[in-house]
Amino acid sequence: MQSVITQTFERLVETIVEPEADVRIVSATGHNRYGIDPGAIDRLQEIWIKADTRSTQRLIVNGVLHPGQIVDLNNALSSVTVWDRRDVVLRRLSDGNNPLAPTCLELRQCRIDHRRAMQHQRHAATDGPDDSGQVHELNHRKQTLQKKIETAIADQQQSIENAYSDVDAHVSIISPIDAEPVANDIYSRLNPTVDSELTEILRPATPVTTVTTIDPHEVAVTRLTPLITDVPTWYERVIAGTFKMLTQADVVVIAGIDDHTHTDNESTDDTATPLMSIISTVEQHCRDNTEILARTSESKNDTDSIRADVAAELPDTRLIVSLPYTDDAQATVSWLYDNTTVESITYDERITITVRAAVSQRDAVQRAVTAVDGSIRNKS
Repeated sequence: MQSVITQTFERLVETIVEPEADVRIVSATGHNRYGIDPGAIDRLQEIWIKADTRSTQRLIVNGVLHPGQIVDLNNALSSVTVWDRRDVVLRRLSDGNNPLAPTCLELRQCRIDHRRAMQHQRHAATDGPDDSGQVHELNHRKQTLQKKIETAIADQQQSIENAYSDVDAHVSIISPIDAEPVANDIYSRLNPTVDSELTEILRPATPVTTVTTIDPHEVAVTRLTPLITDVPTWYERVIAGTFKMLTQADVVVIAGIDDHTHTDNESTDDTATPLMSIISTVEQHCRDNTEILARTSESKNDTDSIRADVAAELPDTRLIVSLPYTDDAQATVSWLYDNTTVESITYDERITITVRAAVSQRDAVQRAVTAVDGSIRNKS
């Protein structure tokens, strides 16, 4: 089936090609040998290929080709550089300092070179055995790069697991590609002291975390790498950090563009993802008790509600505090106002205060209360 070239994919291509390059984008058709129809190759040779041009000519295929198709297409269009959708995405992530993308690109090129060397070996078989050792060398290189990627993924996941372990909760913000401005708006409102400008397509290329206070909670808020449709295996590996963050999140906010802003054609492309597809992917990777909130561009002007909605989902405890009428107890009342959310206070024979606090604050509240001969119990 022919893939649809959307404005999203065209924007993505613009970010990674040189300004002076002569670029042509074509749709993948699933042709077994080339990935695109042979007739399209003939037309490119007739009206686009320029043997004497000084500018780089790049053929971008909107689809994922296997190494053999890349080799055959390069053979048919020898003066042109061929990239497919995977190349475009990996190069964009690499430009954004994603730690895995450069090695994934190198492995991708190694597989293409290996396929080309094998093809050359077969063609030269009539002249005797291949003594160059290139096929063996490239095969060894592939194995080395694969191990390097596996090690890098494991190291990244371990680093994420150990980071921000002392906060009360983890909140992650994720979006489909092309909804980055909406995600940036939510990230900025949850972090009012952070001047975030991560609005460009497929940004951030790797998770970005800041620590902020939401109600009584100290929260690690992380902006995750955007998702593409169905999250193919190669993409899941290169953004492994994003999926590790999802497994740790107490709350996930999914930022999306309203479904009616996409045409039917756009929704079939894996670089323009409907919000429901993202929700399904997130649910598959989160813990069962993770709270998932969905926000679209329609709600971005509601400046306060996102913090309130997230605060309502953070793990906390409600406590009833009883204090005597003493000067020290009055100081503790002030401390409770500063460090917890006071829901109610009454003055009778004793001072009775209902507070909401982060789970991690319970011990501190108990110490402050018992130090002035007060008592504390959980509110049922």
